[in-house]
Amino acid sequence: MEVHLDADALALSDVRLGQAGMVPHTLLSVTGTITYDQNRLSQIAPKTQGRIVEVLTEVGARVRAGEVLVHLESPEVGMIRADLAEAEALVEIARENFDREVRLEAQGISSRRELLDAEATLRRVEASRRSAEERLRVLDAGLHGEGGHFDITSPFDGIVVERDAGVGEVVGPSDPLATVADLGQLWIELDIYERDLAQVREGLPVTVSTAAWPGRTFPASVGYVADILDTERRTVRARVVLDNRDGALKPGMFATASIQVGEGRLVAVPRDAVQDVEGQLVVWVPGDEEGSFVVRPVVLGAELPGDYVEVVSGISEGETLVVTGAFTLKAELAKGEFGGHGH
Repeated sequence: MEVHLDADALALSDVRLGQAGMVPHTLLSVTGTITYDQNRLSQIAPKTQGRIVEVLTEVGARVRAGEVLVHLESPEVGMIRADLAEAEALVEIARENFDREVRLEAQGISSRRELLDAEATLRRVEASRRSAEERLRVLDAGLHGEGGHFDITSPFDGIVVERDAGVGEVVGPSDPLATVADLGQLWIELDIYERDLAQVREGLPVTVSTAAWPGRTFPASVGYVADILDTERRTVRARVVLDNRDGALKPGMFATASIQVGEGRLVAVPRDAVQDVEGQLVVWVPGDEEGSFVVRPVVLGAELPGDYVEVVSGISEGETLVVTGAFTLKAELAKGEFGGHGH
């Protein structure tokens, strides 16, 4: 049985070609929910109490490492900066006095004891300056701000997924102002049953599929297998690491992770590529002429993740077939048979 579409009909149709592929034969299928990579998620809070002066970001904003998110005003930071300014002034005076004592001692005008006293004073005020600088560094307040003003910045490139800051609020270390996430890598947390645990180890390849992207799969790998068993559920937590640089996947999505736990492989095609024609399962392959498509009977095996199906016989790895639009060709075949001629 054959269907022929002219150039115009083919251009307007949803018929698309692809190749029969190979997939792992031995799979362990586990469901889970896509979550943030906890190593790329940061709840950002001030390290000291302060009042929010200005908020410079919104939920959904893409931010760079070091970009200012919130301006704060803090009495503690103001006091430390005052201490720093005083220490810097005292260091300048003490250094001038020490340099003078060095010259006088060389000329025999000043005693060695006076020189040592001047040096001790210089070292003491230098220590006070370093202490003030370190206190500002601990608070991430910066050394060269004005008064009690300091900025809250993003620790890395990412997206603002939560924002809890409001102008005028007084906040402290226990008050997250924003949450920044790098969504370029995500996790799926899975529960592996005790009976399957011997098959799963770090580094195994995984194929992930989601309801949000039917027909599309995402390559991944097992990044971690826990050392502790949940005694109530009889499961061990495993983590799948997902590359998400194209942003297709979102935290909170439900997903199926098919872990390759064996070495066998089988031929697979999209489930929609298979049609029932006159009681026989077939796929469509290109005919000899451009725009022509011929039915090829197939024998199917197991259902596979990502809306794929195993092909036991009828088509081989790498063979070209219609992967999208097979139902359109079936409909054209029915029309041709009803009218007594091909299309």
